[in-house]
Amino acid sequence: MATNFPVSRLKKIFSVMFLLALVFCSYLFFSQQDVPTGIAHSDKYGHILVFFGLSLLLYNCSALSRWSQIAILTSYGVAVEVIQSYIPYRSGGIDDVVADVIGILLFHVGAYLVQHKLRGTNKHD
Repeated sequence: MATNFPVSRLKKIFSVMFLLALVFCSYLFFSQQDVPTGIAHSDKYGHILVFFGLSLLLYNCSALSRWSQIAILTSYGVAVEVIQSYIPYRSGGIDDVVADVIGILLFHVGAYLVQHKLRGTNKHD
């Protein structure tokens, strides 16, 4: 027997997950890190994955518009880089912000395409 979670409960779960992810990511962004050197631009891939994940969580816990979510996470990415530029063992860079925005946009473009594919599929049923 399947039990359906109420949408409000799922939103609360995603909200907690989003806040925990923000705390964890902020810790990683501001702590001293040893980035693997075996893969070129591995730190950029990390930024893309992190911001894709943050976008997924924010999308599922928020009723904000897609553009508001993009603006919030882009602002967070910019703030991280500005703060990192003041930390002696870190450096901030526009290339990291670009990677952040790529991760955000990959999620939102993908979500948009999936939504429209599902709507198209439902119309023909």
